[in-house]
Amino acid sequence: MKGLKYLITITHKENAESYIDFMKNIGVPSVSVEMCKGTATKSITEMLGLKETEKIMLTSALRVSDKDKVKEFLVNDLKIMDSGNGISILIPIDGIGGESSRRYLVGEELIDKSEEIKVENSKYVLIVTIVDKGNVDAVMDSARGAGATGGSFVRAHGTGTEVAKFFGVSIAEEKEIIYIVSKRDKRDDIMYAIMNTENFKKDMHGVVFSLPVESVLGIRDIENIE
Repeated sequence: MKGLKYLITITHKENAESYIDFMKNIGVPSVSVEMCKGTATKSITEMLGLKETEKIMLTSALRVSDKDKVKEFLVNDLKIMDSGNGISILIPIDGIGGESSRRYLVGEELIDKSEEIKVENSKYVLIVTIVDKGNVDAVMDSARGAGATGGSFVRAHGTGTEVAKFFGVSIAEEKEIIYIVSKRDKRDDIMYAIMNTENFKKDMHGVVFSLPVESVLGIRDIENIE
């Protein structure tokens, strides 16, 4: 949908209050918060002298007109560009289901729909993998072997009979959702590697798909998309 994006920010949990306050101040009425974890192996964190810290994932709809203000907040206040402080990505929203949904996501202010979205030219993608609980390490080992540098995951439960029918498992069974930001030219290799993880479909009941990413902040070894 022109003029509207989906913002995903993963950062330290102590940043949640200031993040939500900032979003409310610029007119974003709804921010979702989920606990999540990084996917760095224990050997890597020990080698770098790091401690495993709790992270949060904050998601919200964002007007294009607020993009520069949010970027300034992320860089200057949350220090998102400093090593280990997290990542923030912007994804185009394709559509909204009605006026009530629009008000819930972005409030009463009208959306500027003048911007053209050219997602086919995006340099980065968000690879989303859904598997049964306990399979993050196996998936990430496959992804790293194909060039992925890291990821984050959250736990979730399926909802609805169609999920149960498709996976052949109880809808109450806990799932893990793994998010990996990748350069577009590595997307297929990473996705194929994940799909070829042993027992990915049979035992993990795995699904993997990708979304175009318009903007990335917080990855130090790649240039940001403007």
